[in-house]
Amino acid sequence: MKIKIAIYLSSFLLAISIPVMAKKTPPRPFLLQQTVNLNGVQVPAGIYELSWETERSTVRVTLRKGGEVVAAAPGVLVKNGARYSEDAALLRVNSDGTRSLIEIRIAGASKAIVFKESDSAVSYTALKR
Repeated sequence: MKIKIAIYLSSFLLAISIPVMAKKTPPRPFLLQQTVNLNGVQVPAGIYELSWETERSTVRVTLRKGGEVVAAAPGVLVKNGARYSEDAALLRVNSDGTRSLIEIRIAGASKAIVFKESDSAVSYTALKR
């Protein structure tokens, strides 16, 4: 009896100690119509490969161009009530006139990746599919 309890307890402790595997999304095209800052990196306007890894609600976003990483940033995956019809970048206009990427809205999903909160003015860009 004590052996069974010890085995179950050991199995349980082992199961909860194993880290949750991150889920990777396949790269997809993502258009930035303006130069933006992402995690301290200036990203020129253009079409990039957008991919992200999720672990629960935490996200690690990567923008690549020509196979090279241009920028990467942590974020949070947030559910929204409405499904987005196209990918979109939500930008914050900084006091110096530059723009920072604060949210990526994902086409076909009711989810967005949020980088930072802001009360500043925003503008939208999108890639039509």
